[in-house]
Amino acid sequence: MKKRLLGVLLSTVMTAAMLTGCSSGSSEAPAAPAEAAEEEGTETGSESTGGQKTFYYVAPGLGQPYSIDMIKGLQYAAEKYNVKIIAQGANDWDSDTACAALEQVIPNNPDGIITAAWDAAMNPGILKAQEAGIPIIVVEAESGEFGDLYIGLDNVDAGRETAQELIKAAGNSGKLLVIGNWGSTNIDQKYEGLKEVLAGTDWEIVGDQDGECDAAASLQAAKDLLSANPDVDAFVGLDSACGGGIAGAMEELGMEPGSITVICADREDAMLDYIQDGYIHASLTNRTAAMTDMAVALLVNATDYGFLDVPVSSDNEASAISVWPLTIYTGNVVITKDNVENFYHDALGEYGADNYEG
Repeated sequence: MKKRLLGVLLSTVMTAAMLTGCSSGSSEAPAAPAEAAEEEGTETGSESTGGQKTFYYVAPGLGQPYSIDMIKGLQYAAEKYNVKIIAQGANDWDSDTACAALEQVIPNNPDGIITAAWDAAMNPGILKAQEAGIPIIVVEAESGEFGDLYIGLDNVDAGRETAQELIKAAGNSGKLLVIGNWGSTNIDQKYEGLKEVLAGTDWEIVGDQDGECDAAASLQAAKDLLSANPDVDAFVGLDSACGGGIAGAMEELGMEPGSITVICADREDAMLDYIQDGYIHASLTNRTAAMTDMAVALLVNATDYGFLDVPVSSDNEASAISVWPLTIYTGNVVITKDNVENFYHDALGEYGADNYEG
């Protein structure tokens, strides 16, 4: 059974600090495809030079607003741990393109890889990295048994929290609309958790639609649902594009802020404006930058400070023991009108300019 192992992570991060000081989309060419090293090494870490470790972040969605926070955490870690981080993959949500980029990275023999697996299309590349002996950490959306470790939300539980936030704001009954990016593992799991909690209430989901984690598609989906259900009491959006879509639809349809209860996910700047304006009651967001920073911290500890050799047994390999924690769940934070000013991206600072490439 997967457990929250933040104690393990805390120890890992402290050790390293002391010693070092939505998914399928249109097809798109990989963002900055990997260049093969002039001479491929035979051991993990052949790409490192001058003692500086090189890690890759390979994933879909690099050009999407949702990835801003993931990249912010990587840039912060690149600066604080003095490592090189190279981001590659797909600018859109095309996991097939991102998986191809991941497979191109493997011959470079990097010191470690971080990836986000919004659907199963990333799994073949993850498996190949593991078979090559490259440490690989999966963030944001779980990929079954693939990868050495998952760091991110328990997305079913995130859906439960979304339902609880709705109940807290609007009570135990009403008519509800839902949009999300169906087919994306984390969003489907959030919807599962939402429905699980609401099954014990008098809330009725009267309509749902795929917003494709796209601003225009989410706006249209929300308008269609609101037009077809004028007596609705609340609206839930489960991916990063939904908040702006729902609130924008309310504006276009002449609905007053607060006329229905809107609970959303994540923290795109356009959506934060709608929280300030009263259209959105609350948004639940992952500790996203911390998630990718943690991944780098663990890779640094594994590659520089012997974390993988911790004596769980006298011979971990012969005992088929992996010292990686199975899962680290990061948990949500709730953004409301009271704290929204603290979440705008232009106030977060700049990091890692010399050590981050992407």
